[in-house]
Amino acid sequence: MSTSVSVLQRLERDTVRLLDFLALRPGLAALVLGALALFVYLPGVIMLSPVDRTEVIYTLTSQKMLAQDTAIDASFDGEHFQFRPIGIYWFQIAAGKLLGEWSWDDVITYRLPSLLGGVLAVVALWWLSRPLIGPRRAIIAAALFAVSPIVALQATLAIPEGPLLLTIVITQLCLMRIYASEPQENRHELWLAMGFWVAQGVSILLNALAVPILSLVTVVLLYVFDRRLDWLRRLRPLIGVLLMCAIAAPWLLIRAHFDGGVPFAGMSWDKFIRALGGAQNMKWHAAPLTFTLAILLGTLPAAIFLFPALRNLWQTRSLAVERFLFAWIVGYWLYLELIASKPALYTVQAIFPAIALAIALVIDPTRSPSQAQANTGQGLIVPPQTLRMPWWLVAIGLSGIYIGGLWLAGAVFDWTIALVIAVVAAMLTLSAAAILRNYATAWFAAAVSGFALFIPSTFALVMPHMEIGWPAQRMEEALAPLRRCVSGPVGVIGFREPSATFAFGRTAYSNIPAVADWMAAGDNAIALVDDRWQPDLDEALAARKTSKPQRLGCIETFNVMRGCPLHFSIYAAGREKLDPECQLSEEYACTRPLPAQADPDSRCR
Repeated sequence: MSTSVSVLQRLERDTVRLLDFLALRPGLAALVLGALALFVYLPGVIMLSPVDRTEVIYTLTSQKMLAQDTAIDASFDGEHFQFRPIGIYWFQIAAGKLLGEWSWDDVITYRLPSLLGGVLAVVALWWLSRPLIGPRRAIIAAALFAVSPIVALQATLAIPEGPLLLTIVITQLCLMRIYASEPQENRHELWLAMGFWVAQGVSILLNALAVPILSLVTVVLLYVFDRRLDWLRRLRPLIGVLLMCAIAAPWLLIRAHFDGGVPFAGMSWDKFIRALGGAQNMKWHAAPLTFTLAILLGTLPAAIFLFPALRNLWQTRSLAVERFLFAWIVGYWLYLELIASKPALYTVQAIFPAIALAIALVIDPTRSPSQAQANTGQGLIVPPQTLRMPWWLVAIGLSGIYIGGLWLAGAVFDWTIALVIAVVAAMLTLSAAAILRNYATAWFAAAVSGFALFIPSTFALVMPHMEIGWPAQRMEEALAPLRRCVSGPVGVIGFREPSATFAFGRTAYSNIPAVADWMAAGDNAIALVDDRWQPDLDEALAARKTSKPQRLGCIETFNVMRGCPLHFSIYAAGREKLDPECQLSEEYACTRPLPAQADPDSRCR
């Protein structure tokens, strides 16, 4: 017991010194926060396989635009998605142009805008909040924001939400700076106003009206408190709205080009209204409190302070910063729960900067920016109503959830994964023990370090080794030796997800007649046929008076998008015998007999 207390005391002391040291050195603080974000996000960008479906659709669309050298024809399989703005494609195309043609077939290229947006969002949160809450609090808030799991996911994947993180931070914090300071005190007011409108315009290019709605609901709730809107004049709306519209106009012009002269022509009123809320579709109606649960999960590891942070904002709502943050959090939360039709994973990140700032306010006793300039040596505090959990429960629970989840997902355990689990569990157990003993600064160090290791190790080490959830990756691995002898197209029957197209090209979306023609003609081609479709293939081959080639191997995987197990047989037309270097691994030997009848489950067919 005394040893653990000694460790916490030393961690508390050293972390206080580090925070005070960075607070007095803005350049170094920016570098450290940027490096933290890069450490958390970059491994997933590099190692995580393409994720169905949204990421792969964006990636393939940008890839096609690069190949065709077009900046306006954003289509996937010939379909133009009216509700998806053009901005993310432009950012991804710019990454491809910058790196060169050699990079166009790699998903990493299309993830770079998200990576850059995530890292800059962390630094911008620190930079823009410093004048109002003090440098040390700004560092704490930015670090907690950097290790949010949902923020990390969006900074990893090739989707609009990665770059959108930066526009969210800039728009809302510029708005907060203008609202919370008097005109004579704010010599940067013009630049803050222009930054607000530029970021709004870019956000529309990325995700329609998602960010303008965020700012609107914040202003509406502020009006409920203040009964005044005269401060909005300081945003220079006459110039600003024109600037925002000029930046966002290309999307409408492109839509008019493809929609017959009128943007969004042919789209129903209901779909048009829902499209304005963002670029992602929700194919199911969210259950009550879905967004609330996502907010709790997304604010880990700081979720234990969420209630006292919100309570503090309400109790101190007479202060401008606290009132603004309360309006930001509660206003957008109400919008999400009552009105939003977009998936929680694509929306709740808009609240996370405000929550991180609110938590920094409640746990850091440096009450003003001027006080924070001095190296006071004060540690952070654990406020009342903080969620406390026994350290042993955290240790057992985390290890059990982590190991159980990996076992269910079919991950292959090795010493590296075991070591990562042990270190992450130890760091988060230490953070739980710190809260129990009121060492809030030690909690901050242990929690941020634990999640800074947990997120990249999960995305870059654990998830790529899962057998469940990555069918296209498993197919590529299985076919790698065979591709040395068979260089023709690869057809996949029974898995119509975009990742198959990304892995094998457009021919991956094959149909039974096409595969039967390949086999009958003895073409230089490979076919992967799921068991559910085997009787249909037999029928098509019988009509062509030919027989099915010998199975060269089998692949068992799982389609997470449809919730279906997949059992593929591998065929190579005209290749009954293969050279030794082209033989499939014994891991892919066939152990299941072929079905005699077609599977009637249309969900999985």
